[in-house]
Amino acid sequence: MGVRKVDSRTPAGFEPSDLGETVTTQDGSCSLVSFQTSPISTRHENTYVLFVTDPGLAGSVKTYEWFIAEDGAVPLTSQSEVGEILHQPDNIGNISVTARLLDATETVLKTVQINQEVGPLNPALEQLIADAESNPGPGASNEDVIREMVNEYYGYYQSVAPQAPEPDDAFKRFVCGLIFDGILKKTRDERKALLNRLFECIENDDTELSSIAGEGVGTGAIRLALLAMIFPTASPLLDWVELPGAANENAVADQDLRQKLDLLSEDDKIDLINLVRFPKTNIAFTARIVETLRDRYFPGTTFNDVVTGLSGTRAHWISQHYYQGPLMR
Repeated sequence: MGVRKVDSRTPAGFEPSDLGETVTTQDGSCSLVSFQTSPISTRHENTYVLFVTDPGLAGSVKTYEWFIAEDGAVPLTSQSEVGEILHQPDNIGNISVTARLLDATETVLKTVQINQEVGPLNPALEQLIADAESNPGPGASNEDVIREMVNEYYGYYQSVAPQAPEPDDAFKRFVCGLIFDGILKKTRDERKALLNRLFECIENDDTELSSIAGEGVGTGAIRLALLAMIFPTASPLLDWVELPGAANENAVADQDLRQKLDLLSEDDKIDLINLVRFPKTNIAFTARIVETLRDRYFPGTTFNDVVTGLSGTRAHWISQHYYQGPLMR
């Protein structure tokens, strides 16, 4: 298959390292990006994506060869038709993931390697889960979701902050709640399947994108049309549009909005998809969308006011705007 369109460019204004832990070849022609940042977690599947941004090189690539070596395990070798591989490390220590780009004659065109540490599952969390399981009463609501949050994305959501500093962590807690809900709404496999459908739409220039885009994508379940209303910051790809609250009117207006999304340039659509594809940027843009919604609908309030004031009415409204809108008030 060679280089997919979504693997041929990084979002405008972003470097590969903005998407995750990255190694880039000396000539800058390709970059290997890890969803998780070292130390990655044992027993948790990690995704590695190979971007090939040099058009000449991309046109020559036909297949990929992967070598994965981790401490205490037999090295794995595999081939793929696309520049992406999934791996779940089983051993604490070091891991090396090497990608080789091959042409039609299986000649090696380029090699890139990323080395990472593999650490144990968060011990404090494992103790809390064990305590909850051994004691009567309510326990952890969903252990897999909590483990994914803590072991894979902790550094990403801990770094979010509103542009105007606030004295507490209400903003961070609000964003974490949306990330938790996003992971809870769709399993890891369901999130992958949705992304693969989006990749296929781009690859085949398929108009099905307008219907698929009605679903929230990635860890934060971000609506692509809503993301397009705030990206790029200086000149968003779509004008701010509020959808009617009534179900029948909402369906028609939402379809119209998603059709406008589908009319964007291919590069713009690739950028939006890649921003929600990687957990690091997905979480960062979840935070940016939330702050934008607060500023538009409840200007002058802090996120502590949003979460605690009016019996949580503001928080409820922002969540509705996030998942369904934005909506007319």
